[in-house]
Amino acid sequence: MTGATMQWAKRLTGASILLLLIGVVSYYNAMPSMFEELDPAQSHMLELEPGDSGEVEIAALGEYVALRLEGDESADLRLVDSNGQEDRGSAPTSFDIVRTGEDGTSYVPVRVFRSSGAGEYTLYNDGATTLWFVDDVSAQAALFTEPWFVVMMVGCCLGPVLGVIGLILMLIGWGSRGKENTPVVLDNQGRLPTTDELYRQYHSIEEEPGSDIPDPFADTRQSGAIEPVPHEDPPNEESESDWKGWDEG
Repeated sequence: MTGATMQWAKRLTGASILLLLIGVVSYYNAMPSMFEELDPAQSHMLELEPGDSGEVEIAALGEYVALRLEGDESADLRLVDSNGQEDRGSAPTSFDIVRTGEDGTSYVPVRVFRSSGAGEYTLYNDGATTLWFVDDVSAQAALFTEPWFVVMMVGCCLGPVLGVIGLILMLIGWGSRGKENTPVVLDNQGRLPTTDELYRQYHSIEEEPGSDIPDPFADTRQSGAIEPVPHEDPPNEESESDWKGWDEG
């Protein structure tokens, strides 16, 4: 059992290292596609200068983020539907991280729109800096059509999982290696140990001194058993006289 456990541990560890290497190599090949889809300067629905406005089509299940350059984190925008109703959106959360462009420029999320109704909207930039409006769902869906990105995700996500499983199996194998080949030692009388003695021997438990309680599987043939006295019936006198008469003729 220990040999099979260690064998699987080595296989999973090797597979983990291989997947991580594939993930790292795939990351460098997927970087151009990632920048193309995630860089707000390259992939956006609207890019508005201060005071400008633009029309945008919003889907019901989409996720849209308004971004500005790092250093100006004020929203200062309005998203108005065709009926004149303003959608205020929500403040960015910890999941809405800062985006880094291919040239190193940082873009900070200032407003997120997740539950907007589908339809035509007009976005107004009331701030003093450029405003970018991007569709996160479409960008992420486009990334999963890139083979290098998919290989990178498989390698970087599955590799650590297999590594942890391999490490656990290796620790289990090392822990049971010393107990697997424990020999069975006969006692001084040359008999096999009982079940209780085998249990104490396997778990390295010393027998408590002064214990006179016999083991349940002890050999009872060695104990002094009381032999029953055979019962002898008295001789039958009538039967004996009949035999004597027959013998004398």
